[in-house]
Amino acid sequence: MSINVSFILLPGFALTSFSLAIEALSVANLLRGEALYHYSICSPEESLQQHILSSNGVPVTMTATLDSCHHSELVLIAGYQHCARYHNQALTLLLKQLNRQGRRIVSLSSASFILAKCGLLQGKSCTLVPEHLNIFAELYPQIALQENLYTVTDNIFTSAGGTATLDLMLYLIGQDQGRDFIYQVSQQFMQERIRSSAEMQTTCQQVSLRIKSPCLGAAVELMKKHLDRPYPIATLAKRIGTTQRNLEMVFQKYEQTTPGRYYVQLRLQQAKQLLEESHLNLSAIAQATGFSSQSHFGKCFKERYGCSPSALRKH
Repeated sequence: MSINVSFILLPGFALTSFSLAIEALSVANLLRGEALYHYSICSPEESLQQHILSSNGVPVTMTATLDSCHHSELVLIAGYQHCARYHNQALTLLLKQLNRQGRRIVSLSSASFILAKCGLLQGKSCTLVPEHLNIFAELYPQIALQENLYTVTDNIFTSAGGTATLDLMLYLIGQDQGRDFIYQVSQQFMQERIRSSAEMQTTCQQVSLRIKSPCLGAAVELMKKHLDRPYPIATLAKRIGTTQRNLEMVFQKYEQTTPGRYYVQLRLQQAKQLLEESHLNLSAIAQATGFSSQSHFGKCFKERYGCSPSALRKH
């Protein structure tokens, strides 16, 4: 059965985010050979008759009215310019109603401002484009901001915009069509050079983790960003909008280990790669992977791989 999708474009929306989102759905349809997703484009601006302009002045033709969103299982709001002060009463009422019904609502780029103004982010955390983080924190200090590419909280999804939109769309398609299918979709974008093969493989692994648990995927994503200066687990939990206890339960359930041990394994994997592929000395590698001393690094490495770092390099 086809899933109805509505794109709500706000004046000055980010064209990159919108294009990647709609292209991901189009590729999914093409690969499956059927209309997995039926999408329409609308705007809350009643004064606009035919098209709406993106932030770079490119017009996009509307294909439906705002009322059509009532029939959609997935609603994506694309906004960028002036989102902090944008307000539309019809849009606010619509989003509140869709949220009460449990529909999936997605914020692209800076549309998190819209969700926050509607009260949809109360008690939740979110993501948006980095350049608007300070403004958002000033206006909504009670809403936690995440450093991840995208955030999943119940039926609300928020992304950092740009190519992070593709990561989020892969996650959403994976929810609907399964993990194996998202790799086929991602392969199509590798040809477009949006991400390298290695980056896309990592993306698919992270999406797979997020499908298991949004909390797990977000934590691992943040760990990989901070291998050189590891966060304390309590800080890591706070930055992804959860508690340390919940994070520990999630890792135990899905990875049969603790967050701390998992973090150390990621750092040791990075150290092993640096040993094999670079000429950095052992002290520099220890520092680059967050170990307080070379001796501590050597001890942890030997426990994990059965040989010392220097012995591995000799081979």
